[in-house]
Amino acid sequence: MKRVSSSALVAVLFGACGDNNGTTASAGQSASQSTTDPASSGSTVPTSSDSNSASATDSDAGSASMSDSATDTATIGGMSDSNSMSSDPGTTTGVGGGGCGDEIVDLNEECDNGADNGPGQLCKLDCTNNVCGDGDQGPTEACDNGADNHENASCKPDCQPAACGDGFVGPGEGCDDGNNVDTDECTNACKGKDCGDGVVAATEECDDANEVNDDACTNNCTAAICGDTFVQMSIGEQCDNGNENSNASMCTLACLLAKCGDGFVWNDGGNEECDLGVSNGPGKSCNAMCKLNICGDGDKKPDEGCDDGNKNPGDGCSPFCVLEECGNNIVDPGEQCDDGKNGNNADECTDLCLAPACGDGFIQLNKGEECDNGNANSNNGACTLACKQADCGDGLVYVGVEQCDDGPNNSNMGACKLNCTNNVCGDGFKGPGEACDDGNASNFDSCTNVCKLAGCGDGFKQPGEECDLGINNNNLGQCTLACLTPKCGDGFKQPGEACDDGQNNGNSKACTSQCKLNICGDGLVYMGVEECDDANQSNLDSCLNTCVLAVCGDGFKGPGEACDDGNQNNLDNCTNLCKLPVCGDGFKQAGESCDDGNNVNTDGCTNTCHLPVCGDSIVQPQNGETCDNGPNNGDTKMCKANCTLNVCGDGKVYNGVEQCDDGNNNNTDACTNGCKLPTCGDMIISPPEECEDGNNNNTDTCNACKKTYCGDHIVQKPNGAGKIEQCDDGNKVDNDSCSNACEINPG
Repeated sequence: MKRVSSSALVAVLFGACGDNNGTTASAGQSASQSTTDPASSGSTVPTSSDSNSASATDSDAGSASMSDSATDTATIGGMSDSNSMSSDPGTTTGVGGGGCGDEIVDLNEECDNGADNGPGQLCKLDCTNNVCGDGDQGPTEACDNGADNHENASCKPDCQPAACGDGFVGPGEGCDDGNNVDTDECTNACKGKDCGDGVVAATEECDDANEVNDDACTNNCTAAICGDTFVQMSIGEQCDNGNENSNASMCTLACLLAKCGDGFVWNDGGNEECDLGVSNGPGKSCNAMCKLNICGDGDKKPDEGCDDGNKNPGDGCSPFCVLEECGNNIVDPGEQCDDGKNGNNADECTDLCLAPACGDGFIQLNKGEECDNGNANSNNGACTLACKQADCGDGLVYVGVEQCDDGPNNSNMGACKLNCTNNVCGDGFKGPGEACDDGNASNFDSCTNVCKLAGCGDGFKQPGEECDLGINNNNLGQCTLACLTPKCGDGFKQPGEACDDGQNNGNSKACTSQCKLNICGDGLVYMGVEECDDANQSNLDSCLNTCVLAVCGDGFKGPGEACDDGNQNNLDNCTNLCKLPVCGDGFKQAGESCDDGNNVNTDGCTNTCHLPVCGDSIVQPQNGETCDNGPNNGDTKMCKANCTLNVCGDGKVYNGVEQCDDGNNNNTDACTNGCKLPTCGDMIISPPEECEDGNNNNTDTCNACKKTYCGDHIVQKPNGAGKIEQCDDGNKVDNDSCSNACEINPG
């Protein structure tokens, strides 16, 4: 999506509207001039679900629906102010970002200046261009009363105010002939020449022969009306700003003072965001303070499922004002899935809003489960931790049913037989450690009743035997079943030994070569269990006393660490990199307004970790600054107090550069458009000058910026009154050689 800047938008808009003087077109008009309902001219009215709901479809914009999800829909002029989507074709929204106000011009938007959208701006709250005739006075418009714009109204169709001399009879004018002749039927004050004589002429609406403007008849002989700039309380007016009256200004088109609840949004007040009149209030889209009801303000409007006054997820009400609960078809914090609690616990989402898993108490056959007893699953019980039915040969001992289970290694000749019982002497199967097993108790055959071949174990020490205690031979006693003297490494744990794994003994294994248990602190690293073992109790070296290698975040300040508080909080006195917090580390700690971790001074955070403000001597273009001289800013200096350059026409006098600055385009008042004081000879007629010809010739129509005249001792052809003088003796004698009409008397 293409991003359009405010400056680019101004360039486009300035080609859309022209005035009668052929100057650059106003940014307030476009080729597709839109009009506004007079009843709502200048007002921004959000959609209300109870009594004032309306669909705002702009046929010129050709907007298209972007989503059918409506979760935060406080709308303004048909446009949503939230992150949710609406099926309304005039609404641009998007969950989690996007839509009107994101500084991106979408397909159904005319403009988007983000936070700069709003009443009186180039781009309005609904992301349409501010154009002449929409009732919202834009930056380049002198006025805008919407459908009430008219040639004879206080605001004309080109969004310029009615003025005496424009040729159109506006409010408070008795006439307007559009010329500068003060002696014809219409004076230069737009007043009939007979107005005030007490007789109502054909061109007059009234004539009360007085100079009072706040009665029923103005001193221009027009009937008192709203918009004539005079407050006539007798007809119920509270104010009257003439062409500045607007339903979006302090004084409405009905000449009533703007107030919250009148149904009109007062643009110039700066406090109203909306106004639905009697429909303002709690639970409505516009509250009693004329502020938009938005998700997170704690006031639940009709299209919100909840509103707890924050944007925190996981507290029962989502950041989009939707109830967070299992079964709402939205995966909320703490949920793995949510299929609306459809009652099927064997599909991809259980009614607990968790993904199916062995141990959840539900048998999912499609996952290969044979059983599931939830927390009761056990590798020693009927249902294993893998959700399989316990079975002899699965390698797991079913306590109370099986004596042993070596899985595929079960064998009648092994330690665990095929029926999952222990192989013992006398069972008829020759198992491990048995020389024989004939299943009888006779010591007089080839196999003794201790399952030894005749010889070892028969109570007689024979060649090759280290000992033989007969029936007292025991792998855990003084003589093993193999007639060997017990020793560490024989695989049998005898008295004095903590363990004995035979050939598996080792200093890196569970049982050391000294038949001691390998434990943390013995100086021997138990591979696979311990990461290290330095045999000390210090937590400040490379190996902790838990036999784990020291790392950042373990809570102990180890080698190479400036600190270690054992948490992941980057906003306390120790970052999660085990470094002391400093400005520029990218984490906003106490005393810092911000920390973006870079050395760029002109972005949203300065190199001193403070938010940029006008007056900090740093020019922040993204904040609209064009200059910043810090303490040297001032409205009479090069850089004004608002960090914009002091230029001619901004209403601020730049000392030493400008002589004056009245902030208007009137070249004939007390300050010219070049910000200089008017002088005779500057070719601009300013009061009290009568004319300007820019020369020192006193024989033409103008001299010293006064019109020449008969009787000034100088012959002009013509003079300032248009008279061709034959002579000029400057006296009042009419019968001498030069008459008082500056004509040569004959004879």
